[in-house]
Amino acid sequence: MKAAICLLAALALGAAVTAAGAATLVNTVQPKVTQLKNGAPKTGLYVGNSFTYYNCGVNGYVRGFTKEEKRDWIARMITISGGRLSYHSVKEYLAPHPFDGYDKHKPKFDVVFLQAQSTEPINPKEQANFNEWFARHVATIREAGSEPIAIITWALKDKPEQYQKLADATITQANKLGVYTIPVGPAFAESLKTRPDLILHMPDKRHPTAAGSYLYGSVIYSALFHKSPEGFKFLGACEKPLKAEDAKYLQQVAWKVTKEFYGWK
Repeated sequence: MKAAICLLAALALGAAVTAAGAATLVNTVQPKVTQLKNGAPKTGLYVGNSFTYYNCGVNGYVRGFTKEEKRDWIARMITISGGRLSYHSVKEYLAPHPFDGYDKHKPKFDVVFLQAQSTEPINPKEQANFNEWFARHVATIREAGSEPIAIITWALKDKPEQYQKLADATITQANKLGVYTIPVGPAFAESLKTRPDLILHMPDKRHPTAAGSYLYGSVIYSALFHKSPEGFKFLGACEKPLKAEDAKYLQQVAWKVTKEFYGWK
């Protein structure tokens, strides 16, 4: 009986993930940049806010995967609560500092992730500021010899119409500057469509649960290394490990969405 129940659960999970992979993603603007120039980044910098640092930080989730496979990857996270891109002194972050171990790397960071405030790219009062500072930071990052990456964030729980708007607005600006984008928001939308029981938002309807952060990290891993996170045993840390079946599902959704988003085979 127990074996039969496990088999049925596995079949249900496979069916849900297949549906996720076959579905049309929320974005209507297609990314022009579908590959990183640096195919094997070893150092990274996460620039963002609470979306990135929640649940002890998305850096910890990506690190969980890379540590398990013994990949050469280290990353720093610099976040500001409620921070817009204009709050960040990216030029200062990339400058040399006494006793900074990252300075031995050339460039200091191979890639720099830019994660805007949740609705900044689509808020009529903030959109121009986002566009300006996104372009400024992209130029600064490139001057330092690093590669910029834009994170597509997710919608508020009670405003699903934001998924398409956030994706299209972020991709549009990234396309203008030839910047690689990572489809975290589209992955959230797909997961919620096929498994609404797996909660990705905290009660505030904004911040990620541990499952949301796990999906965030899975998509970053997929897009960063052009490799599926499927099969990793890492379930998350920070006293918030997921159930194995939930982690497996999120790994599969992350890879299917990433492949579809970039048009990878």
